[in-house]
Amino acid sequence: MENREKKAQEMYMEFQMLDQHIKQLQKQLEAVTHQLIELAVTDNSLEEFNKISSGKEIFVPLSSGIFAKASVKDTSELLVNIGANVVVKKDVDSTKKLIQKQMEEIKKIQGQMIRELEKLTSHAAQLEMQLQSMVAQG
Repeated sequence: MENREKKAQEMYMEFQMLDQHIKQLQKQLEAVTHQLIELAVTDNSLEEFNKISSGKEIFVPLSSGIFAKASVKDTSELLVNIGANVVVKKDVDSTKKLIQKQMEEIKKIQGQMIRELEKLTSHAAQLEMQLQSMVAQG
């Protein structure tokens, strides 16, 4: 009887750890999905920017819901932050390719995370059924 209780306690602790890991992975997956959405918006903005001619007046976002009027002087190149406060000049097509490459990489990561989440969830469900069976047996 004690052996069964000990086994049930160990399984319950494993279930609790799995549950925490699942919740953490879900938060990470949510962040990755949000990042993917932001990149898709950026890709769409680049597509729209590509249609703008020099001298055109546009609204530039300063913050969420705050915009300033500006005139576009040059549509042939963009300044792209590549990390560590380093900015390089790129044309719109090169920038779009960079964004699309980032999206592909994030989609791979997202897929790996989804597969891991499915694996963990399945294992947690099995543990839960085993625990319920042990409790039912008394």
